[in-house]
Amino acid sequence: MLANTQVNNSTATVYTCPSGHSAFVFVDIASNSGSSVSFTISVNSTLYWTGSTNFISAKLVLNSGDTISVSTTSIVNVFVHGQVI
Repeated sequence: MLANTQVNNSTATVYTCPSGHSAFVFVDIASNSGSSVSFTISVNSTLYWTGSTNFISAKLVLNSGDTISVSTTSIVNVFVHGQVI
């Protein structure tokens, strides 16, 4: 597990790829309540995904210093797992 956090009614940086490395990651986001909620996933402030669901798993390739941010008006649990190379 590279990162594990909860985002509560805010925007948060959930993972930053280490300097000098690349990473192949999965970002799993689950609604804390189990109900469908709205949220967005951004990479380096560029919108990657937006919508409403109770769970999503996104596969991303990151370069050195890339950041993943999640924004929601509810509560979501975020898990980032994969491989840093």
